[in-house]
Amino acid sequence: MKVEVDQSGKIEDTSKLTVLAFSNDKTGAIILSAKDKRRLQEKFREVGAPRLFVDYVFSSLLILLLKSLKSTKVVVDLEYPGHTEIIESLVKLKVDVDIEWRSIGKSSKAHDIAYKVYCGKLKIGKRVKAEQIWRLSKKITGGYLKTGLSPANRYSAPVNKKMLAKK
Repeated sequence: MKVEVDQSGKIEDTSKLTVLAFSNDKTGAIILSAKDKRRLQEKFREVGAPRLFVDYVFSSLLILLLKSLKSTKVVVDLEYPGHTEIIESLVKLKVDVDIEWRSIGKSSKAHDIAYKVYCGKLKIGKRVKAEQIWRLSKKITGGYLKTGLSPANRYSAPVNKKMLAKK
């Protein structure tokens, strides 16, 4: 049976929480707070990869959501067109699943659940912390997100922190 997945609250909107919800015969959700999104965004800036923030956080949330399911067919709402190949490749590193990307619309049960959890009308779902998402993001990159930036200019190119200590 296919599982539908929808998101309420964009990941890049760090002033509001993000909810990723699924539905088929069961329902569930994963919630990431605005505070945790800001922490993650800062960590991605520190390692010199701010553009990867949305893709990696969405992929990590999707992995955590899909690990709790036994389904191998998933329909994910098209939230980030142009990024679907990257997100799908990251998800498939950790979860064996066939992902179909399409707009599932507002009539979907997954959309209804995501919206109700987002608004606080429905109290289901698991809250995830920034540290959990960060660890998973580092795992799916194979440790790529370990380089650091100069404390003086966090927008500079990645540098080795040991080299900074010698100066």
